Amino acid sequence: MVRAGHYTPDRRTLCDGAPSKVSNELQPRLVLKHGSHLLLLNEAGNMPACNTAGLGLYHDDTRYLSQWELLVNGTPLTLVSCSVDHGYAGKFVYTNAEASGLKRRKLFVTRDVVLGDRLYERLAIRNLDSGPVEFDLEIKLQADYADMFELRGFARARRGQRMLPLHSPGRRRMSFAYRGVDGRLMETRLEFLNVRPDVIADGTAFCHMRLGAGEATDLEVAIRTELHDRHSPVWSLQLRQRIKNAAARVRSFRSNGRYGYASARRRADRRYSDWLARSARVETSDALLNQVLDRGIRDLYLLKQPTPGGEGLAAGIPWYCAVFGRDSIITALQMLPFMPDLAREVIEVLAYYQGRTCNAETEEEPGNILHELRLGELARSNQVPFTPYYGTVDATPLWLTLVCEYVDWTGDLDLVRRLWPNVVSALDFLARATNGGYLTYGSANARGLSNRGWKDSWDSIMYSDGKLAEPPIALCEVQSYLYEAWNKTARLARRLGHTALAADLEGKAARLKASFQKDFWMPDKGCVALALDAHGRRADVVSSNAGHTLASGILSAEQARAVADRLMSGDMFSGWGIRTLSASEVAYKPESYHDGSVWPHDNSIIAEGLGVTGHAASVGRIMRALLDVAGAQADRRLPELFCGYERQQSGGPVPYPVSCVPQAWAAGSMFQLLKACLNLRPDAASRCLRLACPSLPDWLEEVTVYGVRVGRHSVDLRFTTRSGQTRVEVLRKTRGFKVLVTGAVS
Repeated sequence: MVRAGHYTPDRRTLCDGAPSKVSNELQPRLVLKHGSHLLLLNEAGNMPACNTAGLGLYHDDTRYLSQWELLVNGTPLTLVSCSVDHGYAGKFVYTNAEASGLKRRKLFVTRDVVLGDRLYERLAIRNLDSGPVEFDLEIKLQADYADMFELRGFARARRGQRMLPLHSPGRRRMSFAYRGVDGRLMETRLEFLNVRPDVIADGTAFCHMRLGAGEATDLEVAIRTELHDRHSPVWSLQLRQRIKNAAARVRSFRSNGRYGYASARRRADRRYSDWLARSARVETSDALLNQVLDRGIRDLYLLKQPTPGGEGLAAGIPWYCAVFGRDSIITALQMLPFMPDLAREVIEVLAYYQGRTCNAETEEEPGNILHELRLGELARSNQVPFTPYYGTVDATPLWLTLVCEYVDWTGDLDLVRRLWPNVVSALDFLARATNGGYLTYGSANARGLSNRGWKDSWDSIMYSDGKLAEPPIALCEVQSYLYEAWNKTARLARRLGHTALAADLEGKAARLKASFQKDFWMPDKGCVALALDAHGRRADVVSSNAGHTLASGILSAEQARAVADRLMSGDMFSGWGIRTLSASEVAYKPESYHDGSVWPHDNSIIAEGLGVTGHAASVGRIMRALLDVAGAQADRRLPELFCGYERQQSGGPVPYPVSCVPQAWAAGSMFQLLKACLNLRPDAASRCLRLACPSLPDWLEEVTVYGVRVGRHSVDLRFTTRSGQTRVEVLRKTRGFKVLVTGAVS
């Protein structure tokens, strides 16, 4: 496969070697993902050389293929249609432009792509002319092995050694390689499965084709990405034997019909079907809502992210295609009634990476839950601290809450007993991290992220005069998360016989509630302050963060009613959703990241709190607004965020110029909104599901949920609404299981 038995260093310059920095401007991308593989294409399904949109084939933060272009007689094909709705597979239909010796639209080209353990492509080419045609098909490839951080603008101190592309003597295989600064060899290997190119030169494969009138042919390729062991020789006897064994397996698979695009697509579809079968199924009377829910499920499947410590969940594509603690936990909480297995995976992978020692560079401490995990070359060589990085204030209490709620749904005490040392370690970390009774972050000389809550941009925490708050900072929602974590962990500890620990946690929670209601409440604004600063001064702005305190019970009933009303007032509710910051504040900027924009996940968390506190009409209003937002998107996806401008009579929401598509907690938001309407309260220990005042909005006539699991039991439920009253019907339930309904007709 390799000329003269060795790769040769590639000494080509900028465009051929060093990657182009990605532009921050909004650029349309087509996304396919499965496992650790991510494929980003332009709207024509290509990856042009030297593109500034970050297009390419990625594996764990590294771009293993930076160019893939199809040319006929040196001219690009013209896209007719495309679909990437499946998430892991796509279809592109092309015709030819006028080229040397070939008239327009004489070729019909169908390109099918599927991601699995490798990338499979099938090109089907048909001659539409009444006579024979003859043309050259070119496939142009490059591999720059750029790290995701490098593409985003990280100025790396040094790069590894990229090798010249090589091919096998029989022209069946091409290979690109790069030796990273950590000594590990990365390789991209392309195999032509059913056609042998006539010529391969400098990363371009040429196929001369002749087709009679109406004749068709096809071409299939498989692209594999490999990360070899540290200091592995580029070409060794061991590597020769591995390639020989792989070739034998390929011949065996091909002879049994198990190799190539068709078999890869069947496997991909089967994997998705098997995964989908383990979750609850939702059907509603609203066609758009059904589309949004289906898109959300598919997005969560493609965002599944393997790590050495287990299966995690990527935060968003393209820049955050990695496991994030906060994002994973919130998404798992959104999906718990529908996908409890997802919660278990998130709990376990975050427990695996839980802090065990003190590291100033990564901000690891015993017991804390990670913020971000990266697996690319820059992380492996410690040029970035995300190995993982622990600079977050809220992931640890949220993880404890997820553990407790997972047990409520599943009754899985075996998992909790196994992870109890992790639970205790997390509690110990929180005890050390509280400052003056509050969970805080930051100092005058803090490193890493300026802000450590979900609003982690540098300018997101401010006073009403617009000045930035002085650290250390105690965010309002983080204290609510802490209160909830202590209360729920106390209940779990008592169940496991740890009565002294339970009493201690209950005491801490009671003291936190009392001080919070006094220190954070702004009576003149009828709302909770965004934060307290180093001196106990309030960051006295009205923000969406206040809505995150509703579900936990940390507020008095009177305060909760005031917050609910304040969040739905005109300066907060844009018509498309609740803004992150009131339009009346000095710092309000509707096009900012966190200071006036609208985030669907933020709204869904608030909506769940509104549901818990009895504000069903507001839940329906938020749900309708966000459903309209999704309906304004061609792919029916809820965006990560959008600008906070007031809703007009015509047109959709103003898009935010740089956002992830898809994004995990945006994908889970509509499910959390549905959860807020249904008000499901599981009790696996009692083999019971309680429905506390379920209330569908007037515009949603019917919701049916099949296969809701509580412990070892399952139930099918139908909710219908007429004249403002919601009725619940139990369609099926397993023996010995109870469904208790309050505040609705059953």
